[in-house]
Amino acid sequence: MSAPGPSGVARVPSSTILVVDDSPVNLQVLVRTLHASGHRLLAATSGRAALDIAERARPDLILLDVMMPDMDGFEVCRALKSRPETQESVVIFLSALGEVSDKVSGLSIGAADYITKPIQAEEVLARVANHLTRQYLERELRRSRDRLDRELAAAADMQRRLLPRTMPADAGAAFAAFYQTSRHAGGDYYDVIALGGRRFGVMVADVSGHGAPAAIVMAMIRAVLHTFPGVPDDPLAVLTHINRHFDFLWDTAMFATAVYGVLDVERRTWRAVSAGHPTPLLIRPGREVVPAAGGSAMMLLFRDLGNVECPEQRLEPGDRLVVYTDGITDRQAPNGTLFDQDRLTTSLARSAASSPEAIVSAVMTDLERFAGGREADDDQTLVVMGLGPGAPGT
Repeated sequence: MSAPGPSGVARVPSSTILVVDDSPVNLQVLVRTLHASGHRLLAATSGRAALDIAERARPDLILLDVMMPDMDGFEVCRALKSRPETQESVVIFLSALGEVSDKVSGLSIGAADYITKPIQAEEVLARVANHLTRQYLERELRRSRDRLDRELAAAADMQRRLLPRTMPADAGAAFAAFYQTSRHAGGDYYDVIALGGRRFGVMVADVSGHGAPAAIVMAMIRAVLHTFPGVPDDPLAVLTHINRHFDFLWDTAMFATAVYGVLDVERRTWRAVSAGHPTPLLIRPGREVVPAAGGSAMMLLFRDLGNVECPEQRLEPGDRLVVYTDGITDRQAPNGTLFDQDRLTTSLARSAASSPEAIVSAVMTDLERFAGGREADDDQTLVVMGLGPGAPGT
């Protein structure tokens, strides 16, 4: 059953109202006033009785007299707001006290409204209806938000299942990654694919925006990559294949940046194309961290990539390659300062001789320390790969 409501106003389901007044006459007047409202009515003639009833019945709204013996309305309100079972009940004070200070006192301890005696039936009905409607809409909003959170959490779980569960194994190479969305679901994507012949395809992509649209395109990019015809060992061909599958988005505001590269452990080479994406970095112990050789193309989902040269980067045993999204370098400190590429390269240089896994851990530790507790505004992905003792020529 729903309580009747004015045209255009949400119809509030039947609610429970507790009326509290030490005067039987006043109590009778209030009950008679609310009788036709369609709500369930409870009554109490003292503060302590009101607390006992409220704890059991958990009323949606309480009309509470202020001036009562033994325990006044202010004390009752404080007790109601201190208990988890009743703290969400709407409290409206009833009192002959008309001083502003009295009203402020009542509102400051959690009351929602104040009705001055002698009461007017129309005013009581209007205020009760308004507060119950607001409470109902707030609850519906909270339920909708909780439902959305559950759905997004489920989407995030499904999205993470699209990422590599384990990294490929090779005696001469190692891989490590960090991945975190700024919300439940995001637009970052990474993958490491064994191509055979000790070759590995490495993809890192960053879809514009956040939330569901970016997550959907991210999942589609993954699907297109894994349905590439033949062996995906040509970086430009792979990115072109992905880009052309999204030609229906070329005239929209959505875009994506990406890096696709092929690490050849046997030949100790790296060939990659960056489509509007930060250039991968090369870590060589004892030397400066520098951009790795590679091709550069227009971002994806914009227009055809055209012809792009893809120079080869020769590698040495102990070299590390780092591919990341701008959520790493754009992470902000509490004062708004960006982590930026200089801090990233400094962090990488300090751990240059470490394993890819240790490098990822060190960078993320530095990043979190820099952020000082400020939450990330963007998705963050960091992939580190390197040639180890088992690489040819070692």
